[in-house]
Amino acid sequence: MIEGRIRYFDGDANMYFAAKRNSGYREAKRAQARFRRDFTTPLKASPAGGAPVLAELPWGTKVTMSAPITRDPFTEVEFDGTTGFVDTRHLVEIAYVDRPLEVTDPKTLSATLKRAGDKDDADLLWGDMVQILDRAGGTARARARGLIGTISADKLTHKALLECYFIDVGQGDGVLVRYPDGSHMLIDGGLPRSKQQTGKNAADFVDWKFFRDYGDWRIDLDWMIASHSDEDHYGGLKDLVEKDRAAREELDTLEVAIGTFGHPGLSRFPAAVEKEGLGPKGMLGGTSVFTRLLGDRSDAQALVDGTGADGLKLSGPWRSFISRVLTNDAATEFELIALPKSEAEQGNAPVLAQAGDCTIRVLGPATLDDGGTPVLPDLTPTANKKSINTNGHSVCLRLDYGAARILMTGDLNTASMHWLTEAFGGDLSGWKCDVAKACHHGSDDISYKFLQAINAAATVISSGDNEGHAHPRPEVVAASAISGRVELTPSQDKVVTPLIYMTEIERSVMLSEVNRIELSNVGDDRQDFTILAKPVVEFSDSEFFTDRDWKRLEDMANPDTIKEFRQETVTARKQALEAAEEGEMRNFTRSRLYGSRPKGVVGRNYDRRSLRGLRIMEQNVYGLVNVRTDGEWIMCASKRDNGERWTIHAFKAGFGGG
Repeated sequence: MIEGRIRYFDGDANMYFAAKRNSGYREAKRAQARFRRDFTTPLKASPAGGAPVLAELPWGTKVTMSAPITRDPFTEVEFDGTTGFVDTRHLVEIAYVDRPLEVTDPKTLSATLKRAGDKDDADLLWGDMVQILDRAGGTARARARGLIGTISADKLTHKALLECYFIDVGQGDGVLVRYPDGSHMLIDGGLPRSKQQTGKNAADFVDWKFFRDYGDWRIDLDWMIASHSDEDHYGGLKDLVEKDRAAREELDTLEVAIGTFGHPGLSRFPAAVEKEGLGPKGMLGGTSVFTRLLGDRSDAQALVDGTGADGLKLSGPWRSFISRVLTNDAATEFELIALPKSEAEQGNAPVLAQAGDCTIRVLGPATLDDGGTPVLPDLTPTANKKSINTNGHSVCLRLDYGAARILMTGDLNTASMHWLTEAFGGDLSGWKCDVAKACHHGSDDISYKFLQAINAAATVISSGDNEGHAHPRPEVVAASAISGRVELTPSQDKVVTPLIYMTEIERSVMLSEVNRIELSNVGDDRQDFTILAKPVVEFSDSEFFTDRDWKRLEDMANPDTIKEFRQETVTARKQALEAAEEGEMRNFTRSRLYGSRPKGVVGRNYDRRSLRGLRIMEQNVYGLVNVRTDGEWIMCASKRDNGERWTIHAFKAGFGGG
């Protein structure tokens, strides 16, 4: 059977453009989201007019189809055990970009979505969702990545992949996982948007994925996981569940639904409870342990309100975040994600969840048993270093799909690696993987022996600019490579693996020089002003042109007319700007720019700069790393510096299923 979805993209586009003409871009997005939320189409007993309506199907409803979509007015589908017919305009067929039977060249792991007119074609990756609107011969008219175009039908399949999006969140982590059964897990989200240099974090990417790529009005996460209680991991998650208007205005979707919120238990408490701020401590068999771990939903509510039997209350931004998750969705369950040391000693990695044929296993943190209550060991009992414990007791997961293993390691450090080695009885074979998210952004506080056990074919390091930690450290980049799985081409002259990715390196920006700022209709008397950012004598001829000048130039065809227009325009604009420059010098006009930028991980600098010599970021190519697998082959892909096309690597998965 073929998966279909109820989506009426023609009506959706009409709503968007009508709202944009009347109210502008922002309101057009709101109107588009509301259109999707309110849309329904009838499931009818037959295509005939007046046929009984069996059900009303909302936007996004999943149905099954016995055959590919056609241009027939109605299509037979099955919904919830009932067979009926829906208007074909309100239906899409779900497909995915396919791969060749044998991957001899990674470049074959892509396909082209051809767009009409002079619009740029889109380069799609293996596994990209393609929503087919109709078919004609061997060509499908489809929507992918929010764009409409045509694609060869033989490039498509109905088999989905395991997809991991390592999101560029600067200093921090953020990974969106889409499982082959269509479920989603978001692991961490980076710093809050307000503390990001780019003003974006995982919340914005996830919003784009659901609203723009899928075409939904709501974000549906089966799992949201905070690997630990550091803000550079949960801050972006909080932006998703914030209810204030300013936060919601940043997102195009209208709601976020979360099935289960997962956490490592170790939380933030007032220093009055325990000076380290991680809650009460005790002794267990001579080991210092943290005794109060966050638990299920009712426990989370009690720790937010301080209404539990122990009277304890969470503190700081972590408490605020947990409170937001609770109020965002009353149906969200809370789950402590950890494995007992007794399980680890047996070489077991408990199953957290099953997503179709993909198994999600827990590798950390490892808890001790205190009379039936899980507790976590203090990794620095003599030093009282909070970050060693919060980082070290991160949630660690292994995603198993076919012969592929992908490892999520949070912010593990040397102390926690030693503890986990002990917990697993020295046998770290369960940590070996194909792809690993690097521990703690490439910090040098790691165990090389542990990296050797991981032996990843590809490692993804999530790090940011200007974060004060010099991440990733060069010795750790080197260690990730020399401890990785080595595979060479048949000629033994090229490296297939190991591969080392860094979101900081994959990111690129385009800076543009500012020559002037023009203000129009300022104040009640609607005056126009020009502020110069460099001497007029340094202007090139083209820099004198305004938007209106460029528009007129585009409409000209005669070379002589173009030449004459350019000369006249440059002369006139130059005279006007020279007069403005003389006025600035005569009146001692000064321009100052006021703003803020990140300082370290969470600090801010408040800058005052002259307009002269200013550069602006015109384009930011997201440092996203795509990792996808069908359980046999693994693809890693990132955007090239110019934001066009992809750099793609591929290698065989190295493990048996399960």
